[in-house]
Amino acid sequence: MLLLKTMSLRCATAVLLTLLLAASAAAQITNVTIQPDLRMFTMMAALNAAGFDVEFGSQYHPVRETVRKYAQGVDPDLIARLKAVYNSRKGSQTDEAQFAKYISLAVNVTDAPAFKPVLREEALPPDARGVIGFLDPMREFYDKAHLSQHWTEIHPEYERSIARIAPVIREAIVRTDAYMRVPLGGFAQRSMAIYLELAAPLNTVNVRSNQDSYYVVIGDSSNPRIDDIRHAYLHYQLDGLVTTNVARIANAAQFLSLVKNAQGVDPTYTSEFHVMAAESLIRAIELRMDRVASARAKETVDMFYRSGLLLTPYFYKALEEYEREDVGLRESFVSMTRSIQLKAEQTRFQETFYKIPVPQKTVARPEVPQPPPVPPPNPTRDLLKEAEVAFNGGDIPRAEAAFKKVLSDFDRDNGSAMYGLALIASKKGDSEEARQYFDRAIRSDSAEPGMKVWSYIYLARIFDLECNRARALEYYQQAIKVGDDTRNAQAAAREGIQKPYGEGCK
Repeated sequence: MLLLKTMSLRCATAVLLTLLLAASAAAQITNVTIQPDLRMFTMMAALNAAGFDVEFGSQYHPVRETVRKYAQGVDPDLIARLKAVYNSRKGSQTDEAQFAKYISLAVNVTDAPAFKPVLREEALPPDARGVIGFLDPMREFYDKAHLSQHWTEIHPEYERSIARIAPVIREAIVRTDAYMRVPLGGFAQRSMAIYLELAAPLNTVNVRSNQDSYYVVIGDSSNPRIDDIRHAYLHYQLDGLVTTNVARIANAAQFLSLVKNAQGVDPTYTSEFHVMAAESLIRAIELRMDRVASARAKETVDMFYRSGLLLTPYFYKALEEYEREDVGLRESFVSMTRSIQLKAEQTRFQETFYKIPVPQKTVARPEVPQPPPVPPPNPTRDLLKEAEVAFNGGDIPRAEAAFKKVLSDFDRDNGSAMYGLALIASKKGDSEEARQYFDRAIRSDSAEPGMKVWSYIYLARIFDLECNRARALEYYQQAIKVGDDTRNAQAAAREGIQKPYGEGCK
């Protein structure tokens, strides 16, 4: 009788576990965070100490004014070394021209206090690689200037500023998702972090990408540059989609050669077809979303076209048809790509391109994130990517095989693989196997904080469903200690502490 009761409980737990994972996936919104970042704060504090300056003092944010004073109590020899390294990399260029390089370096290092590059030096983006020598004195400045303590003191300023701008940014993202009809949920490890840095120059926006991670670093502004942030978000959503689909277009390089040396064309758009295609699509989407009047829209499309975005007219027209459909942009884009006729586009070019006046100024746009150098072969990374794609596409056997191959052949303690296998076990209703993999993911050094915090939450919910409230509370509390808030994890953990998950034990 006891065995039968235990089996019944396990069956009920398995069913409820499958439902709770499905509910979590449905509740997941686009993986975008808006937050301060200690790496960025440290970089800006060190840069200010090194002499970086692009504004009059009267224009400084109060936080930047405070940060610039941190150097006063530090060994002058260290400040001299910071300045020497910065000036040697700067040469005859302006401070403004240096900013993006150091932002690129900051998003490619680990957290404090180590600040170690996340990739081998040769695999870093070229701009970050060019200023990597700044890390050693920056790391020392973090310690000697007691930036950890200052960060704690000044952090509330960041929270207040984020509370003011976050609703506007999130509204723009929600509207963009609505236009693209982005589905909720998924296992995607791609992410976009929006970092507010109050010690950075006002009204600045810098965009960087690293593999599947996108970063937008913004200075404070009374009117946040929402259009630039939306532009970066569209790149985050669409770069991979465009690259995958336009690779099938024949003679694309020959098409690009039409504008290789044309006056007024941005060289960025003449190097790789997918870069030009992605920017063309995004500019067309922005015009459609903003409902620009037809006459002005034509002028703007022509301006983009003359700057080298040779597919903007095509996408602008194709999106009109898309808006009448019920499918998402990801599905619709496949047919859009298949319908691109390069011969027709060549005819359009011959008939119209040189009739459009050369734009008087460079087209205003935020910096388009350029892909980093092709990384060296990495079977673990490739298998994890294959598993993620399979999982999102519903091919669970293929995802499971790829995750298991990572553990058996390359990295027996890989946190991502164990977390993926835990989710798969949960989908299958095997709560015991899910428990084992979630527990291993928690103990893995390579598991991302978001995976660890949700492993604790899922384990707590399993114990709740098995009527072991004491153990469940332990795991909910551990999730709070992790501190990560991926997909509103902290709210989920606090809710779990307040009341048990599920209703099977009432």
